[in-house]
Amino acid sequence: MSITCYKIFDGCLCGQFPIMEETSMMISTPDGQSSSHRQSDHALACIKNEIVSCRLAPGAHFSEAELSNRYGLARAATRAALTRLTDVGLVQPVPRHGFIVTPITVASLRELFELRLMIEPQAAALAVGRLDPAHLRAINAAPQNAKSKTEQLAFVDSNRAFHSEIARSSGNRRLFALLETLADEMQRLVHLGLFGPGGSVHEQREADAQHEALIAAFEAGDAQAVQQASRLHIEHSRALAMDRIVKGLAPLVLA
Repeated sequence: MSITCYKIFDGCLCGQFPIMEETSMMISTPDGQSSSHRQSDHALACIKNEIVSCRLAPGAHFSEAELSNRYGLARAATRAALTRLTDVGLVQPVPRHGFIVTPITVASLRELFELRLMIEPQAAALAVGRLDPAHLRAINAAPQNAKSKTEQLAFVDSNRAFHSEIARSSGNRRLFALLETLADEMQRLVHLGLFGPGGSVHEQREADAQHEALIAAFEAGDAQAVQQASRLHIEHSRALAMDRIVKGLAPLVLA
């Protein structure tokens, strides 16, 4: 049986758990998941959180080695995480020059929200009668209660779960899969819109009220009201993201 030796680090700057650096071969843990796989998952969460929060800014260049050293991550875990982040479009490989954090462009932002407006309200309407409003309310989170960086990232995850549950409940697997392809990029824009430069508690409360209106429409079983609430919420998110770009990220955004 192969044996793995690890060096233990105190922790990652963007994580909560100790990081283990692989120095030999891999060994499986009792639950069947390899330690290297767990390291890869942790590296993915660590780097993704930095991208979502824009601490790794749009357009920033970096190498695999730089990220490993910066966050105390094993090189193999960093490599696997970057492959997965490339697959979802948050980073882009640059031949012989490492990687770049996918820029936020005005054009890509416009396209993403146009696509959401075309399909997400319809998916929400299809979910009426299929979705359990009590469950949706249980997974909803209020952005105005997220004060620390960790709480803000946790809200972004909860917000993704909220919208994914609606899309999944549409009963249309292709529609759900299409919306899921937008989810990773949307997490960065949600964080930027609600917690980026110029963000306010008033705007966060408004976003929360829109979620509550959407839940209420589901409780009433009113497909038309659900569509309208979904559309208003997407338009509000688009306005916030564009505003933050103008106020705080303009030098990093391409026209």
